[in-house]
Amino acid sequence: MATAGVARADSDPASDVLPVQNVFVPYQPRVSASMQQTLRGVTGAAAKAGLPIKVAIIATAQDLGGVPDFFNKPQPYARYLGSEISFSKAQPLIVVMPNGIGTYQLPPKAAAAARGISVGSAADGMATAAVKAVEKATTAAGHKLGSYKGKGGGGGGGGSSTALIFAGPIVVLVIVLVIFSYRRMGREEDEVEGELPA
Repeated sequence: MATAGVARADSDPASDVLPVQNVFVPYQPRVSASMQQTLRGVTGAAAKAGLPIKVAIIATAQDLGGVPDFFNKPQPYARYLGSEISFSKAQPLIVVMPNGIGTYQLPPKAAAAARGISVGSAADGMATAAVKAVEKATTAAGHKLGSYKGKGGGGGGGGSSTALIFAGPIVVLVIVLVIFSYRRMGREEDEVEGELPA
């Protein structure tokens, strides 16, 4: 029986990704890096607010692996995928496809709010719909969504923090190199002075 379960879980790529990440994005067409960051930000903020939501964006039948018949059937696929990634407890899920949004294990008001979002065209349009769906679902469920990358002041703060994390070590390295260079120059001057006749 365990082998059958593994085979079933491997039939669609999203079921392999979502147990360890909050977001599954299509292979082609690609969602932009900035939108992927916003998706990770909004799902992280929703989890902190008390509603951990996973998101699957399915742009083509190829994103469904061995279950392509679910394409453009967001609600049936949401139930299928949700049951696959729910282990010890039910996992709230939003599925975005070109023709609409499906949900799994969201409170009724949250599910209705998410499914009411219009889906835009192309990969980033679908990702934008996913972000809005998470925002609406979280609010409808009675949770206050905090700031995150891509929303309000939290976007700038997140970017600044990331820049500092990467720039900090570089600044320290430059300072160390400058100090090392000055010390080395000082030693060379001392050696030259020592070699000069008195």
